[in-house]
Amino acid sequence: MTLLVFIGSWRATIVPALSIPVSLAGALAIIWGMGFSINILTLLALVLATGMIVDDAIVVSENIQRRRSMGLGARAAAVIGTREVFFAVVATTAVLASVFIPIAFLPSTAGRLFREFGGVLAGAVVISSFVALSLVPALTARLKVKETKSGGLFSKTFGRFGNACLGVYQASL
Repeated sequence: MTLLVFIGSWRATIVPALSIPVSLAGALAIIWGMGFSINILTLLALVLATGMIVDDAIVVSENIQRRRSMGLGARAAAVIGTREVFFAVVATTAVLASVFIPIAFLPSTAGRLFREFGGVLAGAVVISSFVALSLVPALTARLKVKETKSGGLFSKTFGRFGNACLGVYQASL
């Protein structure tokens, strides 16, 4: 919904929305591949991962949409837009994974309990990064941009408010 407000296109909102189930399916594959069971801690990790999963997809999708609004074609915008945010997405993934992986190495009973939690969260973040850097640009490049001559009342009002905020920000610089 937030992406819809800021970009103003249902079509651009669909791609990050599709990345969520793909990334969660990858996280479930990690649970299966590592031999974990689906329990309270793995489900908690999936719930927490849902918020982090969508972030990378939104960053990539929004940058591609920005490039398209600057006049680039769909494929060029997908390549250039993804290339611009590539290192930011990878760095974010590395930081998040480095936070959650050590949880798996806690000593005693806590380590045994939270091994699944840390592994699932770190795996989900890595998979969401892969999805954001591969599937999201491919789907966004295939989207047809609907040409609209004038936006609705909400779009116009939000645009005026955004321009007013931009003017205040530029004046403060």
